[in-house]
Amino acid sequence: MSRATTSSTPLAVITGASGALGAAIHALLAQQGWHAVVTYRTRPPSNKEDTSTPGTRWVRFDGSTDDGTEALREAVAQHPGRLQAVFACIGAPSTKRFITDTPTAEFEAVHQANTLSFIRTWHAVAERARTDAASLLAIGSDAGRAARPGNGPYTAAKAALEAVILTLAKEEHPHGVRANLVAPSLIDSPLAQQVLKLKGVTDQDRYYTELPWGRPLSLDEVARVCIDLATARHWRYATGQIYPLLAATG
Repeated sequence: MSRATTSSTPLAVITGASGALGAAIHALLAQQGWHAVVTYRTRPPSNKEDTSTPGTRWVRFDGSTDDGTEALREAVAQHPGRLQAVFACIGAPSTKRFITDTPTAEFEAVHQANTLSFIRTWHAVAERARTDAASLLAIGSDAGRAARPGNGPYTAAKAALEAVILTLAKEEHPHGVRANLVAPSLIDSPLAQQVLKLKGVTDQDRYYTELPWGRPLSLDEVARVCIDLATARHWRYATGQIYPLLAATG
């Protein structure tokens, strides 16, 4: 594995960057002049070679299998700049059936997407992350602790992800690596629309009034919190923490 020449430009890895939250994080970092290695699952965005985001390299990385792990590892190794942050944004919902009615195959698939995708991400970036003392931020969910009816596979997977983050933070502390998790409530995104349909929600406005502060979180506010927690100097002491995010009024 070759290592690129060092650059002063900060580098981020964003898995699931073709999704709504990953794309929002990528866009904000690009505006700040960051370089990035970003991943997609099945099809790269149409602007894959867009010169408006110089220093960006797209890599196919599913996260639910080992396919692509080596390609991601090599892309990270070759990209210049200090690896300062890793944002793990890959995830998938369950079908919202009760556990009695949910096949075990669904539990396995949701676990692969939400938990093992992070472990495969870590396997790909670990060497560089240790060398550069990077900050890892995984995207969890308030479902990891809420344990709502009809959400068993997703809740179990996000709870497992929390356990992995807490363990990794302790294991990697000697290398200067920080690992934290953000656990948002519902984010206003295409995935949220899919989740609400799976739940059988027909009146979204009414559903939103029942959320903790009467509305979903916006992509922009969650993305900004993620970037701040992962990169701001005033958070450099924080590791092994779970940060719930609930929407405020206004």
